[in-house]
Amino acid sequence: MSSPHTSATALLWAVAFIGCQSHSPESAQQRPNVLFLAIDDLNDWIGVAGGHPQAQTPNLDRLVSQSVYFRNAHTAAPVCSASRRALLSGLRPSTTGWYTNSSKNPEVYARILGHTVPLPTHFKRNGYRTMAAGKIFHSGTSDVEGYDYWHETRPKYRWPEELAARGHGYQGRNGGHFHPFPPDGGAIYQKYQKGVDGQSLCWGALEDEDMPPEGMPDEQIAGWAVDRLRQEHDEPFFLAVGFVRPHVPYTAPKEFFDLYPLDEIAMPNVPGDEMDDIPLLGKAMAYGTIQGGDHRNVLDIGPGYWREMVRAYLACVSFVDAQAGKVLDALEQSPYADNTIVVFWSDHGQHLGEKRHWRKQALWEESTQVPLAIRLPGSRNGGKVSHQPASLLDVYPTLVELAELPAVPGLEGTSLLPQLTDPSAPRALPAVTTWHYDNHSVRDLHYRYIRYRDGTEELYDHRSDPEEHANLAIDPQFAYVKAGLAAFLPTANKMPQSIKDGGLDSLGRKVQMLREEGVPEWLGTVPGAPGPR
Repeated sequence: MSSPHTSATALLWAVAFIGCQSHSPESAQQRPNVLFLAIDDLNDWIGVAGGHPQAQTPNLDRLVSQSVYFRNAHTAAPVCSASRRALLSGLRPSTTGWYTNSSKNPEVYARILGHTVPLPTHFKRNGYRTMAAGKIFHSGTSDVEGYDYWHETRPKYRWPEELAARGHGYQGRNGGHFHPFPPDGGAIYQKYQKGVDGQSLCWGALEDEDMPPEGMPDEQIAGWAVDRLRQEHDEPFFLAVGFVRPHVPYTAPKEFFDLYPLDEIAMPNVPGDEMDDIPLLGKAMAYGTIQGGDHRNVLDIGPGYWREMVRAYLACVSFVDAQAGKVLDALEQSPYADNTIVVFWSDHGQHLGEKRHWRKQALWEESTQVPLAIRLPGSRNGGKVSHQPASLLDVYPTLVELAELPAVPGLEGTSLLPQLTDPSAPRALPAVTTWHYDNHSVRDLHYRYIRYRDGTEELYDHRSDPEEHANLAIDPQFAYVKAGLAAFLPTANKMPQSIKDGGLDSLGRKVQMLREEGVPEWLGTVPGAPGPR
């Protein structure tokens, strides 16, 4: 079955190839290759996105200058596994019940997918050679062993025993791709001497002896991808490259920390009353996972630790930019340069203290917004920006159209082809993000609307308040805005697999804790309550 927009697609390709400097006369007639470039936990702290004024990302900036950049793109779920499963299945978390990082076996996976097929599988079944390295799904190149995704994948990492031992709670998880950790475990780990929760919010500027001889995981991933781009391919390829940084721990070679003098770091703007108008479920999301709360722990370590964490995140961003640059350079030097679609995306954003939050796993802009750029062959419309809302769910149907593959039934995203053809083209659909069962955010061109499962709300006007400091939800003059955005909330929410003791998921248990123990002062007052207890 042909794509419903075949004629539009054909026109786009025809325009794209006009004036294209092809390496061979035949290359313009070939089906397009796809370089699927994923960077974990990357917010808008890249140069062209302007999220942080000091971010140094020359390679990603160059890619964006050749692409259509979707400045208002958002994840379907602000956590690694659920976001990636949504993108790669084309289905909302509220449809599948995949709200968190919990794993599913092949039987459950196949039953939930129904008539849809995963994105790489669809390319594989339609004549593409599919290859993958690094973090594509949460656990690497596959979350479900034996599923029909790839012709070839990079083997898991091998770690020297002394470096693997530093992982403390992370040791052996996800094939070790979050390693290496700081030699001393990091400041938060030193405070608690415990595993994953404390180890996750740490940083380290690594010396040569702190890294494996083969290099950091992202360096190994880049090397593997470069090698594949140097090979001859007789069939079109779908090459998925998943970099791990800037995911915690914030470790990278010392040279990337040296790019950012500590005393010059620009810090996030966090007003003193930042959390006073946030409902209880929002406060529970901001609380984090470390005993006493993530933000409280960061502040307790010392007055400079917040600044050190911001610097470390920037260092990791510049480090992964350098690795992405190796792959992009290899593509440009290959015979495939003029016939390859490049899709650059991240699975979700990351808070660095905004809303007194230190992770993704929330429904505010820092968690939901993602960089998304699509470079067409010939760099058609390169450097142009679409400000219309877009979702990572839209990537699957967009690639199906661009590659002119058979349509896939049941996909819940909408193709971005109109914006690739004309970046100023309007888009009526907002982007919906879901975190845990029945908590949703709706983001359109101007507003963000959040409704938690207890009915409490937040509303922000991005024209006057891009940092989302003033919750307008109780202002009656915005009732019509809330009603319009609420129409896009999912009407069916599949029960999660992760409900445990007491019939609560982890968010529900956190809310219960705050109700029983009281909201700490650093999380602000509770709307409608007399103040922090």
